[in-house]
Amino acid sequence: MRRTALKILLCSAVMLGLPKGHAAPTVPCITDIAPIRIGNTPVTLHPTDFPAVTITPFWRGNGNAWGYHLYAVTIPDAEQPDQADLVDKQDANPSAPLTDMLADSPHTGEDAIQTVHFAKARVNGKPGLLLFVTTRDMGLYPVPQPSPAHVRIYQLTREDGEPGTTAFTFRPLSTIASPVTTCHADIALSAATKIPFTTWNGPQEPVPTCPQ
Repeated sequence: MRRTALKILLCSAVMLGLPKGHAAPTVPCITDIAPIRIGNTPVTLHPTDFPAVTITPFWRGNGNAWGYHLYAVTIPDAEQPDQADLVDKQDANPSAPLTDMLADSPHTGEDAIQTVHFAKARVNGKPGLLLFVTTRDMGLYPVPQPSPAHVRIYQLTREDGEPGTTAFTFRPLSTIASPVTTCHADIALSAATKIPFTTWNGPQEPVPTCPQ
């Protein structure tokens, strides 16, 4: 039952809010989502039909509440195996530049503004490696105050190999609005996917509570 509900949610959520008379886009069906926990050391994955993928986390400490994690996603170069190529993230706007490093914004850890997660899943029935970037829509809201949020989902994709192009990218797959207003991006992600916060965030992290 949970899998069916999740499939319906992630196949239909991006169709909400379309102007009247506009045709609905082709919506990917995302099922069997299995979050990949990334701690403080590199993690190497072996996605179906792709070379090995390594996710390397870094911490940028600022001496205040605005430190953040960076994630480098790399694949061995096909022509130079001793060299690793970065996997870029494409923006929803095709004219926007590619992003070669992924960054979150945890703030104090209890009121994260943006989080970055990876997961294995099935997209339209086929296995895929997904990237989830969840962002609270702050607007005029102070950081600790609950706010709306949205989840952008990307899929690892092999590009066409044209000269001068990136071999692999995370392409935009869909964007869904979280059904809750909250102080933490991962709570928004869990509400949108029906996957518990601790599964996304890892057992070492406390479940946050919004300041009263």
